[in-house]
Amino acid sequence: MKFLILLPLYYTAACLTIPFVTALFIPHAKEISPPPQKNIENTITVFNHTDNTTYNINIEDYLIGVVAAEMPAAFEPEALKAQAVAARTYTMYKSASSDHDADICTDYTHCQAYLSEEEMHENWKNDYNFYFDKIKNAVYSTSGEYLSYNEEPIMAVFHSMGGGQTQNSADVWGTQMPYLVSVPSPGEEEATNYHSTLSVSFSEFKNTILKDYPNAKIASCLDVSKPTLTQSGHVKSILIGTVSIPGSKIRSMFNLRSTKFTLSFTDDTVTFSVTGYGHGVGMSQYGANAMAKTGKTYKEILSHYYQGVTFSE
Repeated sequence: MKFLILLPLYYTAACLTIPFVTALFIPHAKEISPPPQKNIENTITVFNHTDNTTYNINIEDYLIGVVAAEMPAAFEPEALKAQAVAARTYTMYKSASSDHDADICTDYTHCQAYLSEEEMHENWKNDYNFYFDKIKNAVYSTSGEYLSYNEEPIMAVFHSMGGGQTQNSADVWGTQMPYLVSVPSPGEEEATNYHSTLSVSFSEFKNTILKDYPNAKIASCLDVSKPTLTQSGHVKSILIGTVSIPGSKIRSMFNLRSTKFTLSFTDDTVTFSVTGYGHGVGMSQYGANAMAKTGKTYKEILSHYYQGVTFSE
């Protein structure tokens, strides 16, 4: 970020003021540690992956689009505030390690989802003004707040629903973050599609596995061993023949909603029974909404899902 600071030089003899302009170069936001203090005029650079454009935007205004894209606008105000703080924190975390020419992008598989005002209009129709104001209030009432650990913004990941228990980060990505530990996440069961099923023929199941793991030997369901589970009950791996396949890989191959699933075999059919939605690490959005309904504040929600963190500004 570049700021111009006007430095007036005063000469006593003539009492003249000579304006002198000097440029003060401040490191880009992603290089600042600790993160910048609360400032609603902070801007970030966003790469829009849909049209390959890059633009500057006020971070708080950007977060309105993120919260609108990432969490249902009908959720409780305290849940929306929790989402706003988590999204702000994740933005700061990503900008510090950005691998493209912007602080963050709009691709949810890489950074965070984002909705423009036009897309919000399309989604909410006649409820646009109500929902926009609701989300704007959640963002601006928490303006500048972020979560830190050891004076650094945390990797504030979130997901839709963890299946009653969130996951340790090590069980999903191999690295354990001290604040991303498995915690109970009650109340999610009220969500639509909390439970889902997928049935495929055994031949489709076999061919899908062999496509990525050609050395796997699958003659019958007897070649599929009982899954190894994580602490939170998600599938860590499954031994199929002589090949151990990660639960995350099974999820992606069959487009399952989460890795918390069981397998059953009937005649020539393989059925996945799935609980929850998402990777299961960090804040559960439906769990946050359930906590908000019981009267928990956004800070209580965030402190539950991100253990041992500090609220910073």
